[in-house]
Amino acid sequence: MPSSIGTKRGVPERTLDNPRSPAITVRGRSRRSALLTLLIRSALAAGLELLWCAGFPAMAQETALIEGKVTDSSDAPIYGALVIVESANGSRYTTVTDDLGVFRISALAPGDYRVKISASAFSDWTASDVPVSATAGSKPLLVVLPVAPRVTEVTVGVGPDEVAAEQLSQELKQRTLVVIPNLYVSYESSPAPLTPKQKFHLSARLLLDPATIAAAGATAGIQQAKNSYWEWGQGAEGYAKRFAAAYGTAAHNLVITSVLAASVLHQDPRYFYSGRGTNAKRVWYALESTFRTKGDNGKWQPPYAGVIGAVASAEISNTYLPGARTQYSLLGRSLMFHFVGLAATNLAQEFLLRKVTSHKQPPANTVLREGTPLRLIAVHGFSAQDVEDSRTVALILAEELTVGGEVLARAGDIASGQVGQVSRAQVSGEVTSVMLEQVMLQAGNVSVPLRSSQTREAAGPLRYRELPESGKVEVTLFVARDVQFPRDQ
Repeated sequence: MPSSIGTKRGVPERTLDNPRSPAITVRGRSRRSALLTLLIRSALAAGLELLWCAGFPAMAQETALIEGKVTDSSDAPIYGALVIVESANGSRYTTVTDDLGVFRISALAPGDYRVKISASAFSDWTASDVPVSATAGSKPLLVVLPVAPRVTEVTVGVGPDEVAAEQLSQELKQRTLVVIPNLYVSYESSPAPLTPKQKFHLSARLLLDPATIAAAGATAGIQQAKNSYWEWGQGAEGYAKRFAAAYGTAAHNLVITSVLAASVLHQDPRYFYSGRGTNAKRVWYALESTFRTKGDNGKWQPPYAGVIGAVASAEISNTYLPGARTQYSLLGRSLMFHFVGLAATNLAQEFLLRKVTSHKQPPANTVLREGTPLRLIAVHGFSAQDVEDSRTVALILAEELTVGGEVLARAGDIASGQVGQVSRAQVSGEVTSVMLEQVMLQAGNVSVPLRSSQTREAAGPLRYRELPESGKVEVTLFVARDVQFPRDQ
């Protein structure tokens, strides 16, 4: 049965499911509905008022800014200085100074910021806890950049056919503590492979070196004093046998490993000094180099030559060393001593021996590879609204350029080029794509050519975006060819 509301004072009964029933059927229910409607309207009004009041801080937040002026020590404005503003939560805003040395970054949230200003030929300026300003001109920063120390120019140019001979000639002069030969280490980041003849020449020089002969003599003397290999007895004859064994073991181990096996398998027997990165990375590099070697093709390979040399040398020495040894103990001890000794030598080369080695090679060049992306900010000749063909463009590097932990170019270094082609929409006339040509970044004393596309074959349009907080345009360019940077000593 349909539910119903009871009658009162002769009022006829009306059912709730009757579509013809009036909207308000009972006076008490009508009052409750009206009260509920009033409460909802009051809550909505209060909510709107709360949102309206909360909107004022947001509006004030949008007007907060950081501005200032950058000059040199003579109070001359610095044009094109890079300004980086960072918040506590990691947000980053960038801009550049105009021809009056003035900059402004707006739309900042209230709080304190870290400000860093960089310019070519000047030292960086950094300040922490810089507050924002609510109105323009109230708290401008007045920044004076000191001139950076001058960098000495170094020019390195050796033909590919001369590189291997020149590097080997330098390595043959390397001495640790003036006396000990340190020949099997290269301080070049891109060493030329050695020919079999050069590998033999390197090992022969080490074997005939007076320090090597003296080391074999000292080893024989210690063995005789401890009466090692007692079967050989004492006296001059016993010492001669011990000396011949010590020197012979070193000789065939070196020749088999570093000459014969290295030549047949096309592997390089040298250690290649790194010297870059954190100490942990250098330790890992030294230990990793124990279990790999660089091939003559420049690629890392398993150390086949070292393992073959250790095993073959152990078998040869077993023919003349007195005493009984099983095959397993012979090979196991030989490989263990080989890898443990090589690891210790590599660590010493990486952290100690270079400091006490004379006549070492000059520092190697660091190579900036073709296709490396760079972010730059346009200072002149290019904006999101105004760009024309053949116009000269000035750009500022937006971040440090590093390779292997080494800084090659500073934020604020200058690049320049020209607009090669501008494409516009036929209807609106808006810019749809831009090409830049002949762009050159001046990174210290090295000029780095840049192009719009990452690959040489594909001539794509320029990647750019507008920085809303400063109105500047950020572009992405790519290194046009491999560039060598002289490494510091």
